[in-house]
Amino acid sequence: MTIEQSRDARYDFEGVRAAASSHGPDLADRERSSKAGAPGRAASGEAGEQIATASELATAIQATDIVRIVVLSTHREFGSFGGLELARRLSSAHRGTVLIDLTPDGSIGGRMSLPPDSLGYADLLSGGAGLADIIYRDHYTSTHFVPAGGFEMEKAEEADLAHLGHVLDAFAEAYDYTVVEADPLDIPELPALLDETTAVVIAGLPHIDDRMIDVADDLRMIGIEDIVFMPMVRRQNEG
Repeated sequence: MTIEQSRDARYDFEGVRAAASSHGPDLADRERSSKAGAPGRAASGEAGEQIATASELATAIQATDIVRIVVLSTHREFGSFGGLELARRLSSAHRGTVLIDLTPDGSIGGRMSLPPDSLGYADLLSGGAGLADIIYRDHYTSTHFVPAGGFEMEKAEEADLAHLGHVLDAFAEAYDYTVVEADPLDIPELPALLDETTAVVIAGLPHIDDRMIDVADDLRMIGIEDIVFMPMVRRQNEG
């Protein structure tokens, strides 16, 4: 697929906080119930492991207080991007959704035919770009997309992660949902992305190996017990 830079007037602003207040009423007038809001409980109100397809998860999330979904895709080399799939599902449900690629290889940007030198979150962090310069729009859905731009969570300092937290908070005000594609190897840094309105999802290809189980064990090591497993379909050479 291809994408185009989002030049909507809503993104012509300075500062991350200004983004939240300058969106139109379609994003501001959000309606959510006050059901389960704990991380990882989007598929049901029970704690523990849940299994849901992207479609089921997108539907379930809309009945909760979840506004941020961190997706760890275990088979990106096979073209399996759980964050992209989930973000598109939410956008198709007419929910304002932004997808942020925080993988060290910028894997989703490549999948979406974005040039490797495109501006991304690293440029915002360094001051080399404004927010309007790093937000792109999916041609085939209304999903907005922010590439990593070379940002690597593993190498991020505490101030960098704090900045990321502020950006995510602002996106939570500006969009219905923020989907973050992260690398399973960055689980030690994952707490910087989590709050009470965040769900953690492991997306992968079933029946290939035990990577999804290994990632779940790593999440438990940092105290995350509520996990949603999202089985994916192997897709190659698709936009």
